[in-house]
Amino acid sequence: MRTEAVRLNFQLVVRNLVCFLATLLFFCAPILAAEKYVFDEVHSIPQFEFNHLGVTTQTGRFDEAKGSVTIDFARHKGSVYYEIKAASLNMGYGTETPDSAGYRLFNVAVFPSIIFKSDKLIFSSNNEITAARGALTLLGVTRPLTVSVSNFKCATSSVSGHKICAGQVKATLMRSDFGMIQYLPGISDEIIITVPVEAHKE
Repeated sequence: MRTEAVRLNFQLVVRNLVCFLATLLFFCAPILAAEKYVFDEVHSIPQFEFNHLGVTTQTGRFDEAKGSVTIDFARHKGSVYYEIKAASLNMGYGTETPDSAGYRLFNVAVFPSIIFKSDKLIFSSNNEITAARGALTLLGVTRPLTVSVSNFKCATSSVSGHKICAGQVKATLMRSDFGMIQYLPGISDEIIITVPVEAHKE
C-alpha cells in the first residue's frame, strides 16, 4: 500500500509540474514572440523636402539618427523609437554652421533632438507593416503623427547572416504646428519627410 501511495503522489507531482510549465509557457509566449530590430544608422538617414519661394522643391537631411522597432508579428503589435540629432542637419555647402537659417529654424542649442515614438503598428492582411501611429516631438512640442510604410520586407541578410527588416517610411507635417513659423511663406509650411529604414534583429 505504501509503495502504491508513493507512486500516486509522484504521478500527482509530475502532473502538477507539467501543468505549471504549460501555464508558464502560455504566458511567456507572447513576450518571446516580440522581436527587436535596431536601425542601421548608415542606411536609415532621414530626408525632407519643402517648397522654396513657391517655385522650387528643396531638400535636406540629418546625418545622425538612431532608433529601434519592436515587432510582434503573431499579435500584430509593436512599437517604434526614432531619435534624430538636430545638429546633424545637412542642406549642402554653408548650411552646416550654427549661424545658418536651418540651425535657427531647429533651435539646435535648446532642442538637440527630434523624436518620434509609436506604440501602434498597422499591419496588412499578409503581415506587412503599412503604417505607424505615434507622436513627433519637435522644438519641445509633441503632436500626433502617422507615418506610412511601403515595401516592408523581412529576410536574412546575405552580408551579415542576421535577420533584417526594411521599408520606406513617409510622413507629411505642418511645421507651424510645432511653432516653427520663421521664414513663412518663403519656406513652405508643409514638410515631407522620408526615411529609408533598414533594421537588424538585435
